[in-house]
Amino acid sequence: MMNPIWLFLFCGGALAAVVGGRPEMVLSSVAAGAADAVEVALGLAAFLSVWCGVLRLAERSGLTGALSRLVSPLLRPVFPDLPRSHGAWAPMVMNVSANLLGLGNAATPFGIEAMKALNETNPEKGTATKEMISFLALNTSAVSLIPGMILGLRAEAGSADPAAVIVPSFLASLAGLAAALTAAALFARLGKKR
Repeated sequence: MMNPIWLFLFCGGALAAVVGGRPEMVLSSVAAGAADAVEVALGLAAFLSVWCGVLRLAERSGLTGALSRLVSPLLRPVFPDLPRSHGAWAPMVMNVSANLLGLGNAATPFGIEAMKALNETNPEKGTATKEMISFLALNTSAVSLIPGMILGLRAEAGSADPAAVIVPSFLASLAGLAAALTAAALFARLGKKR
């Protein structure tokens, strides 16, 4: 879906440069943009590597296990109908824990695993259950105590205080979570009435 939009924007910009009598701007802009993209990608790769190492240390030291024990009771009210022995609990808790640490890339495999486990007990395959919708809302809001990728982007862009966004980011993600869970609950009720 996005590829046609990007193609339209690129062709529109190139056409505007040609019509404006400055076609050389297209090539120089493409080259400069590619160089900037490589520079940002390398900086983010380094930052992500550090955070993946921190996550590995957190796993080996037991920090993620402790965080999971803290997160688990907070998730129970969101999924009241899900049995405690269900196989989706472990990946859901690890997904939320990884998101709390700002490691969205590390959270993704756990989210996929949780959705597969939730779908195994789904009586109507091909439709989302209340638990699946609630987990999707929880995962998408990605409440983060440490927004690692945002900090990395801000540091790479030369921000004087990359950490200034921690509190606003946390509050915004909490507001998004509240809105998403409220919408999921409302849609679940509407679905039952039909």
